Amino acid sequence: MKKIFYILILILVLGNFSCKKYLQEENLSGITSTNYYTNTAGYESLVNSCYGSLRSTYNADPFLFEYGTDVTTRGDQEAVSGTLGDRQTRAIALDEYNTLAADNSGVSATFNSCYSGIQRCNTAINRGPSVPGIDLALAKKRVGEASFIRAYYYYLLVENWGRVPIVTEEISSPITHFTPSEEKDVYNLIISDLNTALSNVDETTTDFGRVTKGAARHFLALIYLTRGYKSYGSSADFTQAAQLADQVINSGTYTLLPNFADVFKPANQQNKEIIWSVQYDAKSLGLYNGAKTLGNGQNIFFGWRIWQQPGFYEGDPVYNRRIADFMPTQYVYTLFNTTKDARYDGTFLSQFYASQAATLNGKPVAKGDLRFYFPKWDQTFSAADEAALKLANPNVQVIRFDQWKQNFSNIGGAEMFPMVNKFYDPSAVLPGAQSNSYTSTRDVFIFRLAETYLIAAEAYFKLGQNNIAADRINVIRTRATLPGQNMQITASDINVDFILDERARELEGEFKRWLDLKRTHKLDRAFTNNLLTKQANPGGVIDKYYLRPIPQSAIDLDSGGYPQNPGY
Repeated sequence: MKKIFYILILILVLGNFSCKKYLQEENLSGITSTNYYTNTAGYESLVNSCYGSLRSTYNADPFLFEYGTDVTTRGDQEAVSGTLGDRQTRAIALDEYNTLAADNSGVSATFNSCYSGIQRCNTAINRGPSVPGIDLALAKKRVGEASFIRAYYYYLLVENWGRVPIVTEEISSPITHFTPSEEKDVYNLIISDLNTALSNVDETTTDFGRVTKGAARHFLALIYLTRGYKSYGSSADFTQAAQLADQVINSGTYTLLPNFADVFKPANQQNKEIIWSVQYDAKSLGLYNGAKTLGNGQNIFFGWRIWQQPGFYEGDPVYNRRIADFMPTQYVYTLFNTTKDARYDGTFLSQFYASQAATLNGKPVAKGDLRFYFPKWDQTFSAADEAALKLANPNVQVIRFDQWKQNFSNIGGAEMFPMVNKFYDPSAVLPGAQSNSYTSTRDVFIFRLAETYLIAAEAYFKLGQNNIAADRINVIRTRATLPGQNMQITASDINVDFILDERARELEGEFKRWLDLKRTHKLDRAFTNNLLTKQANPGGVIDKYYLRPIPQSAIDLDSGGYPQNPGY
């Protein structure tokens, strides 16, 4: 597949990116940056590549969204290309904070992917109306879509790095200096871009995955909610967030599925709850070192190496090949009342059955034997219960809650735990031994209706209207409640910690948690509930951890002395 070259902002080098047609894959051989926008077909391909650029943010190891939070920590890192090397270094720094520095490759990868995506969007936005022969209504629509995607990139940038350069023009020649813009100005650009999208995109679309007015309203609600917490925000932001979220809820376009687990069924990715997602399909995986990979790894990140245990194997189609890059903290399990909340079993897998015959301690294991059992953390499982389970299943290993933690750094756990299983992809083939060589073609859900209710609830809470906040949360808790149970809450239950708890129960593993803690200024929850973060920082959270360091590569290549964020 032909690779298109763009100037990478701030690092002044050319970057290679596979150009994939977004909604209908096709070979783009022969398309270059000089002829992308000379006709309607070329321009359409350019806009589709704006969507495709989002894969660069989520393909590999989206460390910045999960590490160092109260619900996700790092597990036993797996060697890539025969060595742990930088993979472990960057994970430790992002999870434990106190060694985080400007040379962290996880930081630079996300920073660079955002700006390279922005450059594609800039081209699409600036060139759209002037494409020869293009229908102007179509051009406005596509400009709206590209504006939305650009706004998303700037949201990731401003929340992670604070003051960042605003670049809205095409860059066709090297620029040696950029000046960071104030956060307030970045937010103004984001809101302007989203209003452009809202004015120009369709209310609904038959091309699932394209930006719609519902996606723009949801995203605007999130942006106003986030800005409302800032020193330059106001209560008017929370009012806007609540109104926009309610517009999405009441639009009739989206619907909560009756069962939480159904949202994540592999064959049900284009369901009525999904507002916007980063799309993948088997035909469009990129090539990495000759292998057809460069899908996403969401389905394997949140597990442990069960394939090394007797009765399982590396190419196991039942459980995939899981690794513990993103390990649930013990704390996240305690947020669930497992006798009432269907989201526990809809999120975590607690029983594992042998996928093949094997031998364990000299005795045979049959395919289908129960091998690992994790009792619910809050339900009684007595010694007699365990004995009865083992009598019926002689090859089972029972691992209780006190062992659901790391077996390194003097923490003393089993490195085995109920896996996050809602991203399971039965079609993902065995990844190669290279970083980025993931093969899941499941979509990454960015916005879904359940989160819209949570945004509305948080906005109403910030407005002092806890009764309405409780109403919004009760809608998703009703869906989550097991038969015969009751999980309804009242206004007196509402506070920011409860809202964050509810977001954890609903959105575990969906690449949002660090941004949630940043928005609410609640990183201290990680320094209390993430064992590794707490151990590395006995003094607790400090202000500098609310921003990432500017990548050293960007600073070194900037001729004007680009400033580093405070404390780094």
